[in-house]
Amino acid sequence: MKAGRIGVLGAGGMGSAFAALLARSGHDVVLIGRGSEHVRAVAERGLAVLPPDGRPWTVALDVSPHAEDLPPGSLDAVVILTKAYDLSAAARSVAPALTPGGVAVSLQNGLGLATRLAAVFGGERSLVGTTTVGAALQGPGRISVSGATAAGESFTYLGEMGEARGGSRAAGVVAALSAAGIPTAYLPQVGEEIWRKLALAVMSPVSSVLRLTVGQVWASDEGRSLVRRMFDEVVAVALTQQVRLDPERAWAHASQVFEGTGEHYTSMCADVMNGRRTELSSMAGAVHRIGREQGVPVPAHGVVLEMLGALGVR
Repeated sequence: MKAGRIGVLGAGGMGSAFAALLARSGHDVVLIGRGSEHVRAVAERGLAVLPPDGRPWTVALDVSPHAEDLPPGSLDAVVILTKAYDLSAAARSVAPALTPGGVAVSLQNGLGLATRLAAVFGGERSLVGTTTVGAALQGPGRISVSGATAAGESFTYLGEMGEARGGSRAAGVVAALSAAGIPTAYLPQVGEEIWRKLALAVMSPVSSVLRLTVGQVWASDEGRSLVRRMFDEVVAVALTQQVRLDPERAWAHASQVFEGTGEHYTSMCADVMNGRRTELSSMAGAVHRIGREQGVPVPAHGVVLEMLGALGVR
């Protein structure tokens, strides 16, 4: 099954990276934005991709300044990479462009996305997932990608969870992303990977409170200890949702990621430092809420969230 025409909704670093890799591998893809300077620059001169090895490449991309500009029924699949808090509005904006037999895939961070996606597209046309692709905007028409992403080692998982049950439509998207250098697997139940990503993402609120890079947090005994306590709380809360994570295996993976990230700010920390809204409520905030509802102690989450709240971060 071929994916057909793929829309990538969200023209930030992540969405731009997905669209660039798909286009470079010859897929029919359109990057869908919000009329930003970045989108205009990509339309005019292509997208420049800057990998860590210093060998940049540029790819021409079909661009739609706004989702509403797309012809009805013109997309066979749409990969949504906006911020999680924008999911409902973003999904509604692109819904007319998705064919009746198409599929919408949310690769955003956090919990509660399946419900919102299915409310717009219907459960049979919805899938959720998670990705370790790393990318960031570096200016209009330019993005950087992580070493793992440049090497084709950033993994993506998508599948069914909750109301999102469009597994029969996953094959084309999985094949297209994998062929584009984004190794992708379909999991009938993708919840474990989403919770594993939440456990990994505890670095985000810690780094945001401290305004430090991942490397700086990891180099501190106190920072590492706080990250581990929040990690353990995620594992405990996941169990209440019938998701059993192997704590030592998951921690070994997280430690490897943190050590390899180095002197880079998490995307949440960058948002905090630039006064932008964060995805806190769908990530650490959601873990904290579920933990309290289920009677699981989450003191580390509570303290970090209170500190971010004192800074005005939501």
